[in-house]
Order: sequence, then structure tokens, then C-alpha cells
Amino acid sequence: MAILALVVQLYSFVLFIRFIMQWIDKDGTNQINTALKPMTEPLLEPVRPKTTFSGIDFSPVVVSILINVAVSVLGSILP
Repeated sequence: MAILALVVQLYSFVLFIRFIMQWIDKDGTNQINTALKPMTEPLLEPVRPKTTFSGIDFSPVVVSILINVAVSVLGSILP
């Protein structure tokens, strides 16, 4: 379970970087943004239409919260 928690923490950090990059790299051509997109888009794309307000995409924050909640629930269920 500790390995899963570590992987989730790392992925949450990547999602946070994507959230910050939307202000730094508005056109999405930065090398960091380009490298992170293939790792994050499969989870962000379905959530994005419901989590974009006033031009700000909150999908990385929402997905990070959902993943952390799921891991917490799994941690409490599994021995």
C-alpha cells in the first residue's frame, strides 16, 4: 500500500505542475507541458468539460483529489 501511496503522490505532483503550466504556457508548446500531457490527458480529458470555469481548467485539481480519496478508501478497506 505504501508503494501505491507514493505513486499517487508523484502523480498528484505531476497534476499540480499541469495546473500551474496552464498559466505559464498558455499555448501548450513548452517541453515540460508536452512531456506531461501523455501521462495526464487520459484522466483529465473526461473531467475537463465539467471543471473549467472562467477559462481556468480545474481538472488537475479535481482528478488529484479524486485519486487521493480513492487511495484513502482503499487503504481503509484493505488490511
